[in-house]
Amino acid sequence: MMNETQAPQRSWPRRLALVAVIASAVVLAAMLFISNADGPVFVFAGGPLQSGERVELAAIEWSELDRLTELELEIVAEATSLTLWFSVHDGVPYVACDLDCVGGRLERWPQQIARDDRVAVRIDGKLAEGRLVHIPHETPEYTRVRAGRNQKYSGDGGGRAAAETAAHGTVVEVGEILTGRASREEPGDRLYRISPR
Repeated sequence: MMNETQAPQRSWPRRLALVAVIASAVVLAAMLFISNADGPVFVFAGGPLQSGERVELAAIEWSELDRLTELELEIVAEATSLTLWFSVHDGVPYVACDLDCVGGRLERWPQQIARDDRVAVRIDGKLAEGRLVHIPHETPEYTRVRAGRNQKYSGDGGGRAAAETAAHGTVVEVGEILTGRASREEPGDRLYRISPR
């Protein structure tokens, strides 16, 4: 005959298994929803960009939109999209990957761009096709754009940009030390010009 303390002990593993199954189902459903979403969802990569007024890249008033901090970028060959900070120099938009973007343990979006540079950009309700052009380190273009980018995100205006910039800088520094990137000749960051296709 089973005593009263044995019944709750046997039902506990069943309850835990049920919770695990439900949690797994919720996570899988969320991943499926996000991967098929019209663009990124918060910080999570989404599906291809679909909505927005289709325009030529040159028709976008980039200098005017430089007041914004983010744009949505679809990597066409991967059918995935992400949210990136951007900056504008002489009316031309740029995006960057500031973490250990190449040669790391995980593949980042710059590796995908190295295979196929076609992108779509959505900002301010407009959707345009383009391609990303890598700007090598130590070139005059790299130096000028980096200076402007640092000024834009230095946090002089305070608020979210300042907090994110400080946190981002710390993560980059720690990451470069842990991966050994800090001691390598070429930094791990990558800068790209968004150009017409």
